[in-house]
Amino acid sequence: MKTKIKKMLLLATVLLVSAANSFAGSNEKGIEYYRAGLYGAAKIYFMQQTNLSATEQAEAWYYLGQTHYKQNQPDSALYFYKKAVEVAPEYPFGYVGLGELEVKSNPKSADDLFKKAFGLAKKNASIPTEVAEIYIAEGNRIKAAEALERARKVNKKYSGILVVEGDALKKEGKIGEACSSYENAILFDKNDKAAYLRLAQAYKSINPDQALQYLNQLLEIDPNYIPAYAEIGDINYDRGRYKAALEAYEKFIAVPGMPLTRHERYAFALYFDEQYDKSQEEVKYVLSHDPDNSVMYRIEAYNYYKNKNFELGLQQMNKFIQNTPKEKHIYYDYMTLGDLQVEMKQPEPAIESYKKALELDSTKTIVYDKLTTAAENAKNFPLAVEYYEKSFAINPDFSLMNLFSYGQANFSAASHYIDPQVIATEITPELTATNETTFSDYIQKGTKAFSDVIARKPDTHLGYLWRANIGALVDSYNQLREKPMTGVAKPYYEEALAFMMENNTNGVRNNDIISCYRYLASYYYTLEDLTLVGDYYKKILEVDPNDEQAKKILDMLKIKY
Repeated sequence: MKTKIKKMLLLATVLLVSAANSFAGSNEKGIEYYRAGLYGAAKIYFMQQTNLSATEQAEAWYYLGQTHYKQNQPDSALYFYKKAVEVAPEYPFGYVGLGELEVKSNPKSADDLFKKAFGLAKKNASIPTEVAEIYIAEGNRIKAAEALERARKVNKKYSGILVVEGDALKKEGKIGEACSSYENAILFDKNDKAAYLRLAQAYKSINPDQALQYLNQLLEIDPNYIPAYAEIGDINYDRGRYKAALEAYEKFIAVPGMPLTRHERYAFALYFDEQYDKSQEEVKYVLSHDPDNSVMYRIEAYNYYKNKNFELGLQQMNKFIQNTPKEKHIYYDYMTLGDLQVEMKQPEPAIESYKKALELDSTKTIVYDKLTTAAENAKNFPLAVEYYEKSFAINPDFSLMNLFSYGQANFSAASHYIDPQVIATEITPELTATNETTFSDYIQKGTKAFSDVIARKPDTHLGYLWRANIGALVDSYNQLREKPMTGVAKPYYEEALAFMMENNTNGVRNNDIISCYRYLASYYYTLEDLTLVGDYYKKILEVDPNDEQAKKILDMLKIKY
């Protein structure tokens, strides 16, 4: 009789050990969430479980205790550990949880509780492995080593031992050794999902492609393994592959209780994929759970800008910047602020915003482009010249259009010095000399820019014409200061004229040709060569018979046309 009872007890223990070792299928997903650090999702999953056996319910209570413990809620953890013991006194993990709470405050009690768990499942290597994990978290490597040695004596091929050892090595910064441990775990159990996940997490910052390979292998084992999609989403997000990131995140965030940080990334990925309305919906979701989430106010402002709600976007961007510590600002914040200010016709504040963006990241050529445009809109051409030059310094492969715009900015900056009001302020030789030096500097830089345009694009008229235009400023500068007009622009206009006369299909260059004739007529007028003056005005009428200025001057000169 005693032998029969002994056999029955042994059978019950074996069944219990099997359940504890392989985990009850109904709890598997929740345990996976917990093992992946997704405590919120794990908590919701276990709380929703119904119709469980006593062992399954004890398992759910235990992992609910674990999720609360990991979230620094020891009182709630204690409640669920006790529930696990109450519903299934022979379930060993309940005692592991109770022991975990005693490790710091009462080591002797913790040892007794762990021994109780060991005694209930002597053939289950996962029990001492779990205890080792507890001691590793507490920094007690001696006790952890003892527990792992116990686990090896039970089953030296239990892959969980190597996963826990890998976690310990990773915690110490020994990434290579940790990866070796995870790889060995897979050798023992090719279906150990936790080992694949840990490998991917270890590799994702140093070798993203290798990390994706591990994650793909993991999904071959279990296509519905949700934690893998979180990592796939993050890797693709960090590499700017937003569509691929969205595909992964959409599977991940569909599970209730997933971390808000992943929802934040999902909102940003939607933004970068130009799905601004969906991004805004995700922002509202995050803010409904975390009203003080400043990062969401940032993306909300970005979305308002893209949806052309500039006034509200400007309000939100200013609010974000004012309420967020400076060290958390990024260049894109100030670039967006500048963009909003430009749209709200505030070029001067926009300039300051773009400058701050460049202070945070001086490598972003797009910000230089925006700043020069804002400076030009504000008629601050010296500033535009300055930032074109800074842009060219960091990007030697600047575009032809930027080169041409730089030349025009120099033209506009030089034009300031032929304004009669500016000339009237030149009341000292020193100021006159300073103005002349500055003017000449802009002329030289602009002339070179337009010459470079010709060199890079000799088949367009723009370089020829604008090199002549900026040369004409020199003639105007001298005339207005009662200096001889030397005809600086004359050879340039003649060259531009020759080019445009040969490239004037359907009269597209007529207006520019007339401007060349006007300059040349003015030049010969200063030389008192009225015959040539008349010839050029007659040429104007050949192009445009209705040009009233040409008729008026020819009438004044009594020249027939």
